[in-house]
Amino acid sequence: MRKLRNSRLLVLILVFVLATSICTNAAPVHKDIFDNVSGENIYEHIEAMAYEDDARMTGTEGEETAADYIAEQMESYGLDVERQEFDIVSWFDGSASLEMISPETKAFDVANFQYSCSTPGGSITAEVLDCGLGYPEDFPADTAGKIALISRGEFTFAEKVQNAANAGAAAAIIYNHSPGPVNGTLANPSEIPALEMLQDDGLYIIGLLGAGNTVSLSMISECSIDYGTSQNVIGTLYANRGKKSHGTIVMGAHMDCVDSPGANDNASGVAAMLESARILSEEKLAYNIEFAAFGAEEIGLVGSYQYLDNLSEEEFNDIVAMINLDMVGVGEAIGVMTVEEDANSFVADLAEVYLDNFGYPYDRSTSSSSDHEGFELSGIPSVFLDYHEDPYYHTDEDSLDKIDQNNLYRIGCLVTSMTYDMAKTPMPESFNGIKAKVNKYKSINKEFKAD
Repeated sequence: MRKLRNSRLLVLILVFVLATSICTNAAPVHKDIFDNVSGENIYEHIEAMAYEDDARMTGTEGEETAADYIAEQMESYGLDVERQEFDIVSWFDGSASLEMISPETKAFDVANFQYSCSTPGGSITAEVLDCGLGYPEDFPADTAGKIALISRGEFTFAEKVQNAANAGAAAAIIYNHSPGPVNGTLANPSEIPALEMLQDDGLYIIGLLGAGNTVSLSMISECSIDYGTSQNVIGTLYANRGKKSHGTIVMGAHMDCVDSPGANDNASGVAAMLESARILSEEKLAYNIEFAAFGAEEIGLVGSYQYLDNLSEEEFNDIVAMINLDMVGVGEAIGVMTVEEDANSFVADLAEVYLDNFGYPYDRSTSSSSDHEGFELSGIPSVFLDYHEDPYYHTDEDSLDKIDQNNLYRIGCLVTSMTYDMAKTPMPESFNGIKAKVNKYKSINKEFKAD
């Protein structure tokens, strides 16, 4: 159980500064909501969803079981629960190998791109060609039947692989343009098999080709593709303060995972969201809050885009902010992220105000690799919150024993307080000018400790 050391408590005062023409007589929010946050509750939700390997892979029975659990929890809080089902293409990774057979023998560390097809007949042995960045004009006239070696950069992996297929290549290999693995997706099933390669290995082959060598590779890619369904689980807490709602705040987290227990990625985000929903469901609020557990994030942010596509124009226009929680249980610092560095996101700026006052380590950066992407690109002020770095990311070691309950407690305090204070007091309907008012928030520093 995470709780505050009473001997060190100071009352946290967070005041929304409103335009006087909107709410001249509005009382400021004075409430310490953090006493209600339980890191143990969040941990127990993770335990319920990350109980085995391959716990919630997209489109599997495990994802469906998690959706049932999430819906049951939301209903117990009195939320209005909707389940949005949609079609998906599920991809399952097998094995991948690549070996140079001339002018020398050498094995490379490679991985299948998500949505790669398998090598026909089990394997391909062919000459490899340097195809630059993979633009149509980068493929030599004799590409047909050969393996295209392509550098990462400038446009999508899917376009590069499709350009290789259009040129007649038997397969494609994309090497990184910086150290580390690619961890890439093609978004949809490919026409030809595609592997990802480390930067040094790609440059090694380029060097051999540049020296005039003919390089032949033997390649194996084993994958499978299935067609099925996934879903979003959405619990709505309706405004019950004042004469009308002034809009909707969305808090989201994806519930699916890769072939791992998925404890941090992302049972942790869903669990923190559920704890926030439990606490906020007991409050009288001036805004609707939608708590959205997205499916199919791991195969290309499918669930969150489905959520946006299903909104009516009125529903879309009602959304004033989006908070995305993804991987909040492992790491040393909180990440405050937007898609674009210059994003006009008052909610990301607001997160920094809270974190500065709490004294939590954090950094501000950019990322487009989670469910906030569609919201921000649609013009909705958004923030992606995580803890980082996670050395167990997308491995079988992403298990319950790696979770830090202190991280869970701190994230729970952060998102619950932010959402509570946004939702408590009526604001201008469009939230115009809030970014400029962030610096007017007043608070007293408060230290959190886990007993």
